[in-house]
Amino acid sequence: PMIFKEWYRYVYQIFEEAGADNVIWVWNPNGESFPDFRWNHTMMYYPGDEYVDVVGLTAYNTGTYYAATGEKWQTFDELYDWLYRDYVNRFSQPLMITEFASSNTGGDKTQWVDNMFRSFRKYPGIKVAIWWDGADKDAYGNIARSYYIDEPKSVLDVFRKHLRDTWKFNSLG
Repeated sequence: PMIFKEWYRYVYQIFEEAGADNVIWVWNPNGESFPDFRWNHTMMYYPGDEYVDVVGLTAYNTGTYYAATGEKWQTFDELYDWLYRDYVNRFSQPLMITEFASSNTGGDKTQWVDNMFRSFRKYPGIKVAIWWDGADKDAYGNIARSYYIDEPKSVLDVFRKHLRDTWKFNSLG
């Protein structure tokens, strides 16, 4: 954590010295620490308020591909409720979900996304959310966690529906 913080501040200083005033500094820790030791806790990596414009939240519904190791299907609220409450109390900066997604394995991904959109109103401090479109592979090169936005196609349909409805709602003023 000490090396990370020093490196973050070092890069920040380079931008400052160059006079770059069109930069937004986002600090983006993962929702869980790996390995889960006190020295590796997320907050140990925080570079300081003066170096952070936006605080990121990151958590994934990894599904159950690795259920034997304790991995389980989690709802959006199970992933973000505690994280949001913690960050709202810790930070004054705007919040964003810097990366998130749901796997296909272990539950209904389409329903997960639909519930995710319905949950967003509970988290008014989150100003932006970015879906990570990709996959994790196992040791044999097989897709272990598919996070693709169009797999299944019904997930993309749910995104379209909710984004269209949200745009209409927000456009009303």
